[in-house]
Parts: sequence; structure tokens; C-alpha cells
Amino acid sequence: MSIVAWIILLVFLLSALGLLGWVVLANSLVRVPSGSLGLLMAKGRATDQTLLPGPHFVFAFRRRMVEEYPSVEMAYRADGTGDTTDASLSTARAGEAGRIDRLTRLERSGPPLSVTLGDRTEATVAMTVRFQLVVDRLREVHERFGPYGVFGVVRDQSARAVRATLCDTDFGIEQFFGAGRTACEDRLAEAVRKALGAEGMKVTGFVLGAVELGKTGEVIQATVRARYELERERAEAETRAVRALNDASLEERLGAPSDAAWRYRETDLWRDLVERTSALQVALRAGPGPTPPPRGSDDPAGATGQDAS
Repeated sequence: MSIVAWIILLVFLLSALGLLGWVVLANSLVRVPSGSLGLLMAKGRATDQTLLPGPHFVFAFRRRMVEEYPSVEMAYRADGTGDTTDASLSTARAGEAGRIDRLTRLERSGPPLSVTLGDRTEATVAMTVRFQLVVDRLREVHERFGPYGVFGVVRDQSARAVRATLCDTDFGIEQFFGAGRTACEDRLAEAVRKALGAEGMKVTGFVLGAVELGKTGEVIQATVRARYELERERAEAETRAVRALNDASLEERLGAPSDAAWRYRETDLWRDLVERTSALQVALRAGPGPTPPPRGSDDPAGATGQDAS
């Protein structure tokens, strides 16, 4: 072969090698989006390699794929506010479907917990659990729950921990009021933290929401209202006593030629009249309309009156 042929062959080989290298490099570059973790999958099986947000080089000749998990905090709310379902995603506009999908990956909600306290009182408890996935245990989370089972295990384990804590014999409704509520919230947070920690999740926040005590709560509210109603009755009794003394003093001065007593009495009477007629409603009955003219009359005034009636 001539030198020109060798040169052409060399240029061709170099171009092919360069193209092959560029293809391998492009396919080996994996980018994990911000706010996500990438679990490297080799031949359909999870590996211990977790990719942080950013670009990563994974050799292209390996049969691999990357499964994404959120790296930021996620929240599960057990307060009965509802959840975004697949039906709402299908009816959403194309521009909003992606945003709703991202929100459902980070936040879910469910019904509040129905529990029985240690003193046999039934209650409905709302709570919010904020958590993150532990990077070193991402493979375990993937093999046990997968990307769509994280919120399910958070719901079950947190509910189990809260019920086990509240059903303790030394726990009663007094723990939900005053300074005991803070201690109760810390105790529940510690129980939920231990329960989810065993599943490869780190609890970053726990909030105890509203507590509905049912009929027991109605009794408590009635007792509180009764105390304030008694105070109001006492204040009104004192007012009535002072008014009776003023009326007695007024009776003694009615014979004296003074207008001050009559002015006081006039103000008192007007106040009583306003209190008695505050709920008074006056309805006026409509009277009969104008009498229509006899038939065959050409009086325009009568026709106008008939139309008006």
C-alpha cells in the first residue's frame, strides 16, 4: 500500500475511535437532578452505590439504570385533609401535571388516627411526620418498599408507634392540655423516630395536631362553659342588687321636686325597652289593590289601575 492509503486508513480509524469514544462518554455521563438521590441498578438489581445530586460517570457497557429517590424532607400528614389522586392528575392540565406529581412525591396525607388512651378514653389524633431517607440504607429501602411504598410504611409504622404510646396505662386526657402536651409531643416524636429509624428513615420533625375527644370533649367544654356562666350570673346578680338599691333610693326621692330622678328612670326604662324588643319583628300586611273598572268601560284610568294592581 502506498503512503497516501495508509494515511487515509489512519484518519478513518482515528475518526471511528473518536466517534466511539464520544458515544461511550455521552452514554456514561449520568446526571442526578437536584433534590434527588440516584440508586445505581446493575442488571436489574440494586447496588450499594448511591449517587448524590450532580453529574456522575458510570461506564456505559454495564447494563445499568438509575432509580431516583427524593433527597429532601418528605411529609406525611394524618389530618384528614385528603390526598392528590390519580384522577386529579389525569384531569389536570399538561402544564400542572408535572408540578402535582412532584408534590405527591414529597407530601402525602391520610385520615387521622383513632386511638384508645390508657384511661380507656377514645380520641382522634392528627399529626404530621417529616422524614428523610438515610443515604447509606437506600438499597435496603429500595429492596423492601420501592419508590412508591415509602409513604405506606411511614403511615403504618408511625400509627403503630403513636397507638402503642398513647395506650400506656399512665396516659390520660390530661396529657393533651397545658404543659403535659409538650411532654406528650416529645414522647410521641421519640417513639416515631425509633420506629422509622429501623426502616432506614430519619425523622426530622413531628407535630402533634388537633385532638378530638368526642363525647368526653363535649363534657369538658360544658364544664368549662359552666364555670364562666356561673361567673356571669354572679356579675349580673350584683348588677341587679345595685339596681334594686337605686330603685329604692329613687322611690324616696320621687316626691321631691327634682328632675334628676325622672331622668334616671327614663334612661332605665329605655334600656329595658330596647332589650325586650331586640328580637321583635314587625310585618306589614299588604292592603287590597284598586278596584278594577266594570267590563265594557273605556276609562283609561281604570285600565291603568287594573294593570297596576
